Amino acid sequence: MLSLMSNGRVPKKLAKQHPPASDEPVSAELARRLILEHRAWHGMRVLGHLDLSGASQLYQLPENLTCESLDISDCVNLTQLSKGLHVTHWIELAGSGITNLETGHGFVLRWRGVRVSDKIAFAGDSITGQDILNTENVELRRVLIERVGYEKFIQQVGGLIRHRDRDVGGERQLIYIPFEDDEPLMVLKVICPSTGHTHILRVPPYMQTCHQAAAWIAGFDNPDDYHPIIEA
Repeated sequence: MLSLMSNGRVPKKLAKQHPPASDEPVSAELARRLILEHRAWHGMRVLGHLDLSGASQLYQLPENLTCESLDISDCVNLTQLSKGLHVTHWIELAGSGITNLETGHGFVLRWRGVRVSDKIAFAGDSITGQDILNTENVELRRVLIERVGYEKFIQQVGGLIRHRDRDVGGERQLIYIPFEDDEPLMVLKVICPSTGHTHILRVPPYMQTCHQAAAWIAGFDNPDDYHPIIEA
């Protein structure tokens, strides 16, 4: 019947329509949906805080976007901000694909909720272990450790070995670095038996043995229940 009514031609499926551009501000929830569906328009104004966190499918923002604050954390494929972006308060960019911004950009930057400088956000390689030890602000210190990486931090400042043993990959070490004003940093240092690569994995500071730490990483509350054939 459809073929007869259309003279043998099957009507094409209608494409998803873009909403008309509007000068009226839209809610943050609607803005997120339109942006992630690639249906947002240039000059979109968003009411309040725009949360785009964790959107791996996000590659660009509409030009001249306006919002009060913007969260693009863990948007790994978003590598640049749009032209004309206006953010009243701050941008959260931890784990995003943004690796630099123009000098004098004027944005207030956050990393895991902590205000950071361009150096911290974009030049983690220039931060040293001593810089971290000299940082009095506890929250900022945690951000710096994340930016530097546990392996580099341990290499530069050392650490106290609470426990060591061996598995099929070689020696394991449970290392901690105490802080006077914060809980100690505790990591398990292990060697992958298949690649020989060293892994530094953070664990809770109450860990007492390498096996307990490895069990916790594997998701076991009781280390006695953890009996892997190969630990790595």
